Amino acid sequence: MAAAPETSEAAAHAGDAAHDAAGAAHGGEHAAVAFPPFDASLFASQLFWFAITFGALYIFVSRFVLPKVGAVLENRATTLKADLDLAHRESEAAERARLEAERTHADARANARKLIDEMRADAQAELNAAREKADDELNAKIAAEEGRIAARRDQALKEIGAVADEVAGEIVAKLVGRAPKAAAAKKVTA
Repeated sequence: MAAAPETSEAAAHAGDAAHDAAGAAHGGEHAAVAFPPFDASLFASQLFWFAITFGALYIFVSRFVLPKVGAVLENRATTLKADLDLAHRESEAAERARLEAERTHADARANARKLIDEMRADAQAELNAAREKADDELNAKIAAEEGRIAARRDQALKEIGAVADEVAGEIVAKLVGRAPKAAAAKKVTA
């Protein structure tokens, strides 16, 4: 029985050797044939199909792809130009609005200053008028009081002669012991 495995093993090796020999013969046939793109006998056919494929691809790209790409690029350029123009206009409008706001602010500040100055001048005029009125009232009161004082002084000066006569008469009466005559008292005070 031991011979049987050796026999089957030998048969297997023999089969492999025959297979290898057939493969070598078969591979030998393929080795003689060139790679198809490099086979000179196929160049004309390859050039023909290359020209047809390239022409079809050229027509497809030039008729369908490039117009769409060109339209997209043109649309993009138009949109970009429109956006830049809009941004420029908006920037100019913003600058005009800023200048207008600054001018309005300056005008408002000037108007406020003018209004404050006018109010200050009006208040000063009212204060001056009130001061003049108060001065006039005080001067009128002073003049009235001075007139009353002058009238009282004049009256007192008129009365002082009689009082002096009376006092002189009383002094003379005390010194002499009797009351002097009215004519003699007037002579003393005169």
